[in-house]
Amino acid sequence: MQLRTALFLLSFGTIGIVTAIPQTQETPSDRVSVPILIYHSIRPYRTTDLGGVRKYITTPEALDQEFAYLKAGGYESIGFEDLENRLKSGKALPRKPVIICFDDGPETQYVYALPLLKKYSFIATFFLFTNAVGRKNYLSWDQVLQLSADGMQIGCHSMFHPYLTQIGNEKDLWREIAGSKERLEAHLGKPVTAFAYPFGQYNNHIVELVEKAGYGCARGTYPGIVHSEEDLFTLTGLIRTATLKSLIASLQDSEDKANENTTTDRS
Repeated sequence: MQLRTALFLLSFGTIGIVTAIPQTQETPSDRVSVPILIYHSIRPYRTTDLGGVRKYITTPEALDQEFAYLKAGGYESIGFEDLENRLKSGKALPRKPVIICFDDGPETQYVYALPLLKKYSFIATFFLFTNAVGRKNYLSWDQVLQLSADGMQIGCHSMFHPYLTQIGNEKDLWREIAGSKERLEAHLGKPVTAFAYPFGQYNNHIVELVEKAGYGCARGTYPGIVHSEEDLFTLTGLIRTATLKSLIASLQDSEDKANENTTTDRS
């Protein structure tokens, strides 16, 4: 397993037509190409928003444009369990799959993102840190249940959203990983199988604990779209900014690298 400790790198390059690596149907695969898009706050900008805050904000208008681009390009949204099943048992995926994520659980995701997900018939995974649920400006438990009822996947993002690699107490670390899972499952009445590392940070021990806690996969924030069964607990993603140009460039750059890897494997 190749471990990565990084936040993110966005690539800006020539805009072009994005083509997906064809997915082999119903056969086990060593690697598969699936963009995992990571969004945070979805809301209009405020005059008080500084640059460091704005890079984690996608406006509703920008999200609408990006979803429209994905839809027109033939992308179909899937869940993390679909990716896991593809890598473990060869279950078929759409020809151009994409996983859409929303991290941290601000209420703006329910207000602005959910209607757009419905508009384009997309599903998404909402990664929540449980201490925030029910607090001001965050999703309520009723809203979380409604997201689940609407076909969205609820994933776990720890209990307090700490840097897991800086927690020295084993009991506290286990609470962040397993205790938060138990709390989400108690409210949802269904298993929670996907985990997102807070700040994208993890190490070998944390990965082992996430797997031990019963998750089926886990996602960081290192950029990339090619995944393997070996990397199910260190999945890569693409953190989104507020421009369609950056989405196209990021997808194009990742597709180019994926195609380069595929060519290398076949040579």
